Amino acid sequence: MEIHKVVHLDDLQESRPHQVVLDGRQILLTKVYGQPLAVADACPVDGAALSEGTVVGGRAVCPMGGCSFRLADGELLSDPGMHVDVFATRLTADNWVEIEVP
Repeated sequence: MEIHKVVHLDDLQESRPHQVVLDGRQILLTKVYGQPLAVADACPVDGAALSEGTVVGGRAVCPMGGCSFRLADGELLSDPGMHVDVFATRLTADNWVEIEVP
């Protein structure tokens, strides 16, 4: 597992999707209620980049089909059997966001 320091928490806007690429993986990073959350940035239904959609109420909404994924666990709300990968995040002492990539 690798840990990547990606952005300062103050540079993330609340509930605004932000794309980062780590180890060749596209990841949606956002801040919800002041906490960073990261999930795979591809909708498993249609392949669209979730970072091009919206973040509402702790959910990432796909820009193409409107699929809604809970950011805390990656679950597709309309089909609990489907999900996107979730990446652990943490803050450094000086509020930099780090993402763990397996």
